[in-house]
Amino acid sequence: MLSEKPWNREVLLLFIAGLLISWCVGMLLGILLEQFLPPEALAKKSFYHFVITTLTLHVATLVLVHHFLKLSGANWKQFLGLTRPYLARAILFALVVGIVVLPIILGMSDWVAQLINSMAQHPPPEEPAIKVLRSTVGVGQRICFGVAAILIAPVAEEALFRGILYPFIKQLGRPRLAIWGTSLLFAAMHMNVVVFLPLMVLAMILTFVYEKTDKLVAPITTHALFNSVNFFYFLYAPQFEQWLRLLRRLLHP
Repeated sequence: MLSEKPWNREVLLLFIAGLLISWCVGMLLGILLEQFLPPEALAKKSFYHFVITTLTLHVATLVLVHHFLKLSGANWKQFLGLTRPYLARAILFALVVGIVVLPIILGMSDWVAQLINSMAQHPPPEEPAIKVLRSTVGVGQRICFGVAAILIAPVAEEALFRGILYPFIKQLGRPRLAIWGTSLLFAAMHMNVVVFLPLMVLAMILTFVYEKTDKLVAPITTHALFNSVNFFYFLYAPQFEQWLRLLRRLLHP
């Protein structure tokens, strides 16, 4: 299986060091942004933070993965599993799994939010990405956010967690640690208590999809579907709820 590929330990350490350096640069740029952003640009502060995060987290991860693959004697086509046989079947399986588990994950998020709200007596904190999307009003900004959320983030995050870290830990003879550890890291990196548990469950499902298909493009597809639904639901929630009310009236006049 491709997921059993033995990654070189030294190359992996260089890769992780590059990630840490890139993330530190991102935090430094965020601090500088807070200090030197001119008053007239404060309205776009959240969007600028989003751009910095995307470049130093997701785009930097893709660049580092590219060099990691070169040093490991692999290429993107092999890594993503874009070779036949069973490519179409793997993508179809990923879509079906995504459609089935999406209501469960979203339902878990709502349940956790309600639980925190009832215990803390105040609304739970929003995920950073949702805060950014709420503050972006321009079409161009929302297109940038959509591209990052639907295309860039799923590839970068799946390459890191399912493509590299998961198989490496599994090769050490720690399959349970590989699943739980990468799932915990995946959920923690989104920095929001409301979505921590749902995203941890999602990460385990993405690992299952990868194991069943042995093609990284499969969990990327499921991940992209999940992000797409969240993105478009947030943008068109009022219209969506209006259609639901209309459907209920038609079904129960």
